[in-house]
Amino acid sequence: MSYEILNSSPDYCFIPFGTGNLYENILNINKREVSSDHHDPRFQGNVEKLRWCNFIGATTNNPDTEADKLYSPYLPFVHYSEQWIKLYRYAGYCGRESDVALIKESYLDEAMKIASSQGVICEPSGIAGLAVMLQMKGTLPRNKKMLIVNTGKTKMPK
Repeated sequence: MSYEILNSSPDYCFIPFGTGNLYENILNINKREVSSDHHDPRFQGNVEKLRWCNFIGATTNNPDTEADKLYSPYLPFVHYSEQWIKLYRYAGYCGRESDVALIKESYLDEAMKIASSQGVICEPSGIAGLAVMLQMKGTLPRNKKMLIVNTGKTKMPK
């Protein structure tokens, strides 16, 4: 999945952040590809564009959230991710806006409505990237390529 994401060479990539494994894997592969002349055969992305891609993780600290797979109060990654992401930004492995953002529940509700209206089958945890994009809409440039990662659906509607 990480190579599929990177091969699209987005300017912004919005990713659900539960355990942090997907986010971490995407950034680690991005680091490997933008800092090497010897690329994995699966890599077809634009190195210069990916060096500046802003990877935004979407998580929550709300124990009552509908995005139940993102709420993880005891995960250690959230505590050291700020330094790790800061290092990656400083070294030029990702864009300056790369970070993990807390989503507000109202944007999660809006994301679910939009997804449903477009026939996208998802659950709140999987479409959290759209929620954080909606939350940031006032600060995002309109002329950039945005990629929203939907991690799927694992539970049936009520």
